Amino acid sequence: MKQTRLIRYILHKSTLILAVLISMPAFGSANTPEKIKALYLPSHCFTERKIDEFVHYAKLAGINAAVLHVKDPHGRIRWKSNNLQAAEIGAVASTGLVESTLRELRAQGFWTVAKLDLFVDHLLVSKRPDMGIIDIQSGNPWSDQMGLYWANPFNHEVWQYNIALCKELVRLGFDEIQFDYIRFPSDGNLSAIEYPLATGQLNKTQCIGKFLELAHTELKPTGVTISVDLFGMVAWKTVDFGVGQLIETIAPHVDVICPMLYPSHFPSGFLGKKNPGEYPQEIMELSLQRMKSRTGKIIRPWIQGFWYKPGDINAQLDGLSVSGTTAWSVWNPSGNYSTTYRALAVRLNQTFPAPQFYPSVSEIIHKDERIIPGNHRVVNLTNYKQGYSIISLEESKNGSKSAYSTLIKVLETLDEGIMDRILTTRKIPFSRLTSKYNKKIRLSHLLCKDLQIDPRRFRPKAIYIDWQNGCRFSGAMPEDRLINYRIAAEVTFAKDIDVYAIMSKQL
Repeated sequence: MKQTRLIRYILHKSTLILAVLISMPAFGSANTPEKIKALYLPSHCFTERKIDEFVHYAKLAGINAAVLHVKDPHGRIRWKSNNLQAAEIGAVASTGLVESTLRELRAQGFWTVAKLDLFVDHLLVSKRPDMGIIDIQSGNPWSDQMGLYWANPFNHEVWQYNIALCKELVRLGFDEIQFDYIRFPSDGNLSAIEYPLATGQLNKTQCIGKFLELAHTELKPTGVTISVDLFGMVAWKTVDFGVGQLIETIAPHVDVICPMLYPSHFPSGFLGKKNPGEYPQEIMELSLQRMKSRTGKIIRPWIQGFWYKPGDINAQLDGLSVSGTTAWSVWNPSGNYSTTYRALAVRLNQTFPAPQFYPSVSEIIHKDERIIPGNHRVVNLTNYKQGYSIISLEESKNGSKSAYSTLIKVLETLDEGIMDRILTTRKIPFSRLTSKYNKKIRLSHLLCKDLQIDPRRFRPKAIYIDWQNGCRFSGAMPEDRLINYRIAAEVTFAKDIDVYAIMSKQL
């Protein structure tokens, strides 16, 4: 009887454990979307205006992911890393824009990819030459054609440093870690290279494979997707051609392979073509067919989004479709995707409207009057219907620090459409993507020029700007508008007042 109860108990517990295991999320490529359509965003695009532009066009074009460049070939780290080694070598170059960009993209439902340049790391080797490749001619760290130092791929300290950085990015909330420059050098004086710690037990491809095996072991328990950027020729080479990249060695340890199949980068004579770049569809189609015959992993090729016209970009996408590939990323080193957006609009038989980041003057002139109070002074009174604003700094008072003690802070209270009207009227150049901060800087120069005052000597006073006529800053204004400003101040800061008495007094 006891044995029967014990068997029933064991079976019950086994059923519960099995149910838990079935319900747990599976790690690996099973969780990786196969229809990712992404754009690469360099670090200078991590601004509110550029991200708003990306989100606007992405939703029109069916783009559902962004690749953020968070560690570059110089070794600069663009998030607020707490890694001690990164801090010691001065690699942390962050103003928090990676974090804010990531939050915005995730809130908008985008798949987020953190791209790290791995073995090219100028800062790391500058501060830690023992972790770099050596130039046997000089005994100093070896550098490539761009003058950049490379970390030693055989050095396990280099491995652990980068994996530690990846763990930080996972904690920030990235969906995917993407390794670029996951290879040995391909340009410069390669014959002068010495690899410390290279014992001969591992060749280059085995070295890359072992790093990825460790990265997989360390990172996959977090559930993050791992991808790698590979040279386009890797699709065609079944042996290493000197950089350590071989599909069969790499694929077992990653979820996604991202070949850089830029047609213009294939050498003359490739596929019998004098100028292979003139055959974007053929190169994309045939390259992907070859890669798919060698691995079952997700292949997400890089589309060439630079130099080409919209038709060439669509030709690559056609080749991709014929090969049965459903995922892709577009690369433009400057993050300028105007040509790509035109290509995708043609592909979808649509016209993409330009993004509108804020209302124009013509859209706000019917609004009610707006009053922005500081602690003890009205810092902005804007009458939209009559087309004027009165602004003022305020000083700290009675131990109360003012948020509007600088000209920049006060100018920030102006509607951006009004800023545009002033800059346009005064013939101050700016573009649709100019940030509000840069507009404030230009307006502050204008204001100081109009009032002939040193900004360091600026004190609280009412400044008038008629942005419907002339758009000049002035310390003088029509009497009725000054009265309106004074009434607004008294109404805002006084209690139980008689507005009619104030008006009578002012008049």
